[in-house]
Amino acid sequence: MPSARTRVLSCVAIAVTAALTASGCGTTSGTATPGELDVRTLDVGSYSAATAPLDMRYDYHNDLSGAMNLAIMRLSDHVVTGVDVDPLIKFGTGSIAITDAEKATDVLANVNKPVLERNRMQFGFASSSTDKENDNSTKAVPGSTFTTVTVMQFPDDETAKRAATEIEETDFAVAADKNERVPLSKYPAAHTHWRPGVATIGSTLAYGRYVVNLYLGTPEANLSALTALTEKVYAAQLPLLDQIPALSPAEMLFLPDDPDQMLRRTLNPDGYGSPNIGQQAALNLRGFLHKVGPQAHWKTVLTDAGVDRFSLSIAMSSATMLFRARDEDSAGKLNTQILARAYPNPAAPPSAVPDALCGEDPDDDYKTKRFRCAVTYRQYVATVESDQLADAHQRAAAQYALLANSQ
Repeated sequence: MPSARTRVLSCVAIAVTAALTASGCGTTSGTATPGELDVRTLDVGSYSAATAPLDMRYDYHNDLSGAMNLAIMRLSDHVVTGVDVDPLIKFGTGSIAITDAEKATDVLANVNKPVLERNRMQFGFASSSTDKENDNSTKAVPGSTFTTVTVMQFPDDETAKRAATEIEETDFAVAADKNERVPLSKYPAAHTHWRPGVATIGSTLAYGRYVVNLYLGTPEANLSALTALTEKVYAAQLPLLDQIPALSPAEMLFLPDDPDQMLRRTLNPDGYGSPNIGQQAALNLRGFLHKVGPQAHWKTVLTDAGVDRFSLSIAMSSATMLFRARDEDSAGKLNTQILARAYPNPAAPPSAVPDALCGEDPDDDYKTKRFRCAVTYRQYVATVESDQLADAHQRAAAQYALLANSQ
């Protein structure tokens, strides 16, 4: 159980802070395909170089930092969201990529840092969700049901078991005179405790080389409800870990940086492709959901479109997102929906880009760009953003050209 901390994560926002304004009319390379627009005629402003696939502009060289980020992306695709546990736990409150013991204390109690260092924790990922929407999406609303799930990888099974035991002991010792052990009939190996009268529960379980740590809450301090929620989270989480055998350091180094060729299709004006889960990442649908607040909404919309892969590229001051849908018709439908929630006010689209749509954010918020445009090409839907509509148009044109040039 945490000491003086809440262990509900701050929301990861796909947003940037500086404006980028492009002026002038640029040209783009490529060849015309019969029946399709000649993308060389599009006004891409200063983004001409970015219309070439990323792998023609950047070579990924396997290194330790990139390997860790790729391993964390792989793990994030297999850490439960709230809606995986219960359809009512449908709002994400944030996620954290854990690269070292210090970063882990953003979600675990500070007293656990020596435990993680001593047992050589390799990397991890944490995600939180709740059943009540909060205006700023940064923490659970009082009286809500919430889940914070942290999964970490350790060097071997025995080390993971020892780490799980020690995490529990250090957590329990924070208030040993008030905490009580809680057995889980379905998961007897789990180390679990609660503080009577407090509507939260903590549990830690070694699962092979993984350690799963749960911090959960219900509206009332009801041990039966807390225990049932704990077992429900484990039931959803453990089968996902069965899908990804733990990695050795050598295996991490050889993880592909763009296994489904999503990032090569994602507008990246800087041409810098070093893996980074927050800025340059390719994920599955679950991995994407960790990044948003209204998880149930986006799970429904994207599942209906058959979206199975997502990529994100943040270059300096603006984010590009790419979604791979089931087919061209599904992508077309998704294209009409993707702006509606965050950018509901229509803005003029770039006239030369087929089926492009643009929206304006109604809120004056420095954390988000004023304009976002969506483009679709075959089974792909992409969004680009800027504080200047003309720049958003040129980004949209460049993204469309990139998709055409990446076939």
